[in-house]
Amino acid sequence: MPDTGQRERSVPQYEPYEAHEAYEGGSPETERLLFEKLARELMSVQRAQQQASGAAQLLRTFHAKAALGVENARLRFHDSLPPELCVGYARPGAAYPAVVRLSNESGTARHDATPDLRGMAVRVQVAPGECHDLLATSFPVSHAADAREFVAFAKATAGADTTVERAFGLFVRLPLAVGWGAADRMRRNVQTATRYAVGSLARETFWSRGAILWGAAGPVRYQLRPAPGGTPAPLPDSSDPDYLRHELTMRLATGDVCFELCVQRYADERRTPVEDGSVEWRESDAPVVPVALLTVPRQDLDTAAARSAARRVEQLAFNPWHTTAEFRPLGNLNRARKAAYEAAAAHRLGLCSSTAPPPRDTVLGLPVRAGARLAFGLVDRYVPWHRLPVPPGLLDLAALRRTLQRLGLVDGDVADPGLHESPPPSAR
Repeated sequence: MPDTGQRERSVPQYEPYEAHEAYEGGSPETERLLFEKLARELMSVQRAQQQASGAAQLLRTFHAKAALGVENARLRFHDSLPPELCVGYARPGAAYPAVVRLSNESGTARHDATPDLRGMAVRVQVAPGECHDLLATSFPVSHAADAREFVAFAKATAGADTTVERAFGLFVRLPLAVGWGAADRMRRNVQTATRYAVGSLARETFWSRGAILWGAAGPVRYQLRPAPGGTPAPLPDSSDPDYLRHELTMRLATGDVCFELCVQRYADERRTPVEDGSVEWRESDAPVVPVALLTVPRQDLDTAAARSAARRVEQLAFNPWHTTAEFRPLGNLNRARKAAYEAAAAHRLGLCSSTAPPPRDTVLGLPVRAGARLAFGLVDRYVPWHRLPVPPGLLDLAALRRTLQRLGLVDGDVADPGLHESPPPSAR
């Protein structure tokens, strides 16, 4: 072949994601068992927050109060998207409809002026069978290094609405769970992230904090930052408990709200760790590359149609694992989120039962239930419940149901979103 003076661009080979991950316990199976236990603990957090808030139904474990929920946003990739980042649905000029939800981070609906993190959830609908959920928070790092710390923090602060309750959780319960050093780091991260008042969610930057795979380009973290231009954020209105929603309503009445989707590429495990979500990927080590523009179009959020759309968005179960293999979430926290988000969403949407038994059942019924489980466990080895006479068969079925409830398992007809699949109808 004649030399044309141009060198053929070598396309990097797809690097297995295992090269960037270290499983707790040494294997995916062992880690999965741990995460299932942590997911059940998050259900108890949901119950505690429901009781503390007095809500009639379960709220999201986190990000319970939404300031915006729209179905008519649009994500468009830049025409100048670098070739090495052209993966899957990420193509130059490609545009997709998107759902956007902006919220406070707390698991209870509090005054918008209360110190808190803020969150953004975006669902990019690529095709009927393919969507990608992008979840980000208004601080570049997680307060927790891994899933154990994350759940410990959630349990320590669940239902803590007063200063005394929160102090007890942060300075007593949390250190007992994770140790004094880790608890101090987590408190400092949270204090730094929530020490300023937010005037407008349209002017906030949101970080993924955890890494995802970006095809052959390897691990990346992403962020959604305000696009250049736009009206500066006003001062927070402490007299209005819902001022963030009202500010967005006024802002969208006069123009679009736009965010740039940017990525930072992995450099090495020391400067850009995948497994530790509490370490920031500094821009000096991992430059920020704009790849797409997310646009929430000008609209009236007070119309009946807009309110109906917002209610539909509240029924969605966002999950970073709603994606394809090229964009697989990476790291301990993201792997834990798969089990935790699915369990929490199923619990909130009524797809599984995790109701705490009354005290009398716990005390008086424990020996009876334990004996029944043992007896029917032996019987089930030889005769399945549906082949028993009706009375003992029903008792056997009730014992099985108790076991499934205790484990927080979802009914078998509820699909696991997993990779390559769109969310189940109940989660849309």
